[in-house]
Amino acid sequence: MAAAGERINDARRHIRSARTLAEDDITLAIAACHDAIRKAITAHMNAHGYRPRCGDGAYRIVLAYARTQLAMLIAASDIDDADELRRDRGIAEYDQFAHSKLQAVDVLAAADLAERVVNAVAKALATRSRSRPKT
Repeated sequence: MAAAGERINDARRHIRSARTLAEDDITLAIAACHDAIRKAITAHMNAHGYRPRCGDGAYRIVLAYARTQLAMLIAASDIDDADELRRDRGIAEYDQFAHSKLQAVDVLAAADLAERVVNAVAKALATRSRSRPKT
């Protein structure tokens, strides 16, 4: 659980950084929101004994886990938006005209989304931690 807590803390730092960078570095800010969501859901996966694979398609697997295992905590629309954020991250990272497609308002919306996801996962992890018997 300590490792999961550390991932949640990392995710929250990423969100704060994204908000700070919204005007100056859209690419990095969008990537930070994307990473915050991934780290939070991965923290939940790890706390439940799952280890997501790395590489191509890994984020889709993380979102599929969230869709099935966290559906009671994270709205389906937020998971859909997280998948859209994956595409926005691709635009920000690889499209030569990213700044004409993504703006600070998009970063702030992504940060709000990431915050909802991270908070939901953190709440689930805290509830799990409190319900475990001390040994």
